[in-house]
Formats: sequence, structure tokens, C-alpha cells
Amino acid sequence: MIKLLPFVFILITGIQNVLAQSAVTFIASGKQKHERGSYESAIKDYSRAIGLDNSNADAYYFRGNAFFDLEKFDEAISDYNNALKIKPGYRDALFNRANAWYEQGNYEKSIADFSESISIDPGNADDWFGRGNSYYKAGNYRDALNDFNNGLELNSSNPDGFYDRGNTNYQLRDFEAAVNDYTKAIALQEETFDYYFNRALAWFSLEMNDKACADLKKAQELGDTEAREYLKELCK
Repeated sequence: MIKLLPFVFILITGIQNVLAQSAVTFIASGKQKHERGSYESAIKDYSRAIGLDNSNADAYYFRGNAFFDLEKFDEAISDYNNALKIKPGYRDALFNRANAWYEQGNYEKSIADFSESISIDPGNADDWFGRGNSYYKAGNYRDALNDFNNGLELNSSNPDGFYDRGNTNYQLRDFEAAVNDYTKAIALQEETFDYYFNRALAWFSLEMNDKACADLKKAQELGDTEAREYLKELCK
């Protein structure tokens, strides 16, 4: 009896390789469109890639990113789920799914994903900052402070890291530490009015009203409309 199976197997494998290569081409095209801000067009290309090779974790991951940028977080999470099913431990997918959960206000799931990502690569400061923000939103300020400390040990040039830690210290009523953190944030990025506004609140809590009013004035100069109202009420 003549056996044709080896030939059939080779033929099928060849077709699969061609489809997989075509999928890679659509992913590359989608990434270019995504970088230009053409998210819907990028999604179409990623979807074509998935149609050709539904075992490609990157196709789901990048389509999830496009959905994320469109603020379609349910769709983004679904794609990150698929990417992680195909490629368990896909750290970038975990990180972005954590951010999608955060945007939806699901801080428990966000914390879980950031924690898993940290377990894979504890040297990534963004994971610590991300989980810190999730703990902060959940009202767990002590754990948030610990995460911001870890993040800043890894990346001490991140002004938002100091700002977020400042907010956490403020919530913990450590106003001097909050002022120090806001000051460090300002030293790294001088033109962000939120840094001055929140430092003003910490100064007020320390009863240093002149410094607080000076910060409110600077925040107003940088375009903070809320600071203008505080100046009228508290710095007459």
C-alpha cells in the first residue's frame, strides 16, 4: 500500500508556514498604523493576522493595545487573555492587562496582574509604580508606599513616581515627606501644575501658608484653574 501521509504532512506544514509568515506581515503593518494613531486600521490588520494564524500571541497582544488606546478596555482585556493563553507568562500582556483593569476600576485584578508581572521581572520599575497606584486607589496606602519606594529605588528619575509617593504620604498625614516628594518631582519636571498644587496643600497642612500660596500662584501661572479658586479663598 502506498502511503501519502508524509507528503500530506509536508504540504500542510508548508501552508501553515506561509500563513504564519503572512500573519507576521499584517502584524508589522498594524504596528505601523498604530504608531500613526490609526487604531481602527491597525485593528483590522491584527484581526487579519489572527485569521491567518490564531496561535500568534503577538497578534492578540498588539490588537489589545489598539483597543486599549481606543479606551475599549473589555476588548483589550479579552485580547490580553488570549495572548496569555497562548503564551503563559507573557509579561507585556500581563502589564497591559493590569493597566486595563486599573482603568476599569478593578484594582484587585490589577494588583494581581502587576504582582504576577513583578514575580517574572522584579527589576521593572513600572510594575512597582503601577501596583502602587492600584493599592493607592484601593485605599491601601501602606502597601502603595512600599511599592513606590521600590519603584523609585529602580528609577529615581521618574517625576510621577515622586508625585505619587507624595500623594501617598499626604494620605498617611506625613506632610513633610509629602512636601519632600513633591519638591523632588518639581526638580525633575518643573512645568507640571499638579506638583505645585499638591505641594501647596501639604504646606497648608503644615501651616506654612506663605509657601502654600506661592505654590498655588505658580500652579495658576501654569494653567491650573482650580488653583485660582484656592488663591481667592485662602490667599487674600
